[in-house]
Amino acid sequence: MRCGKISFMIWVRFAILAIFLPISCFPFPGLPNFKIKDLPRPASTDKVQYGKASWYGDKEHGNRAANGEIFNRYAYTAAHKELPFGTVVLVTNLHNGKKVKVRINDRGPYISGRVIDLSYGSAKSIGLIKRGVADVRIEVLSTPSKRSESLFISLYTVQVGSFSNRTKAYEMKKGISRVTDEDVRVESFAFEGNTYYRVRIGRFKKRKDAERLRVALRKRGYASSIYVE
Repeated sequence: MRCGKISFMIWVRFAILAIFLPISCFPFPGLPNFKIKDLPRPASTDKVQYGKASWYGDKEHGNRAANGEIFNRYAYTAAHKELPFGTVVLVTNLHNGKKVKVRINDRGPYISGRVIDLSYGSAKSIGLIKRGVADVRIEVLSTPSKRSESLFISLYTVQVGSFSNRTKAYEMKKGISRVTDEDVRVESFAFEGNTYYRVRIGRFKKRKDAERLRVALRKRGYASSIYVE
């Protein structure tokens, strides 16, 4: 009789547990799979890219962005690994159709599978904050770059100097042209009301080629850094 009561209590507990467990815990055949799938992603072109966007800005607000300016989480800016600084793109959230224009002023994201990091302000305008990550379409509207290749392909260049004096920049260009067959150029850019002149060498599809040039220049006494154009 005692064994019967124990068996009955075990079955009662099992029945109560089954009621409160989610149905997904039971491998019943024939149940639909509710896994969320990625949206169809068309092929990217020279001026349009498809991928996943995320957002950032809480910790970075007030710090320097990769282009040197102060990062503002409420400004409509974004980080991209390949697009040249100053490029303006139209980002469309493919889940709701909302769009926002942003200017590239930072580098990232560095999480696999993501192609652009939007500032808090721009992400909020297209409903990305709560979702965190969304499929997007990125269209280039304008760029300061004179590149003929796709803007979504990384090109590496070696920078050997940045001057506020134009004459000094061209003097360095003349000196470096004597020690390398690579294209040496002076690029001007405006920053916080001032104009600067950067001396840059080459455009490489492989970082190791840019690194090889940087090492060779260092041996000749030129301090240099590698940048993504």
